[in-house]
Amino acid sequence: MDKVTRESHLDHMVRVVPFIVTGYAFQCFMILQVSPGEFTQRSLSVLGGFIAAMIAAFITYDLNHTVSMDDTGLTVSFLSKKNFVRYSEIISVEVSDPGQTFATVKISTARGQVRLRFVDHPDEVKAFLDQRRGTKVQVAA
Repeated sequence: MDKVTRESHLDHMVRVVPFIVTGYAFQCFMILQVSPGEFTQRSLSVLGGFIAAMIAAFITYDLNHTVSMDDTGLTVSFLSKKNFVRYSEIISVEVSDPGQTFATVKISTARGQVRLRFVDHPDEVKAFLDQRRGTKVQVAA
């Protein structure tokens, strides 16, 4: 394993976003039928902008938050910020939703915590990190 991917989350976004946008469009239509007016139009436009910003933020995170691994540790970078964590510094590794296609992996070190969100195959990432830090891997039944 040389890097962490987020393809499952991007695939999930492709499946879910059209339903969110369709639902929002239907709600806008119904609200405009009940209460037409300039304030309603502006309010719905602002809310639509927030939905678009949220979707853009998820996609930006998925595409620009990279985690690469080498023999000594992992490098976590997002936009221009980089953080290097040595395997020997890792105290514990937790998965938010074991057995899921993607989940959050929380890495605890003496310096603090690093959270990797929307990670593909989180159980495999946890097992890899546990192996690298030198602990016994517990396999879920």
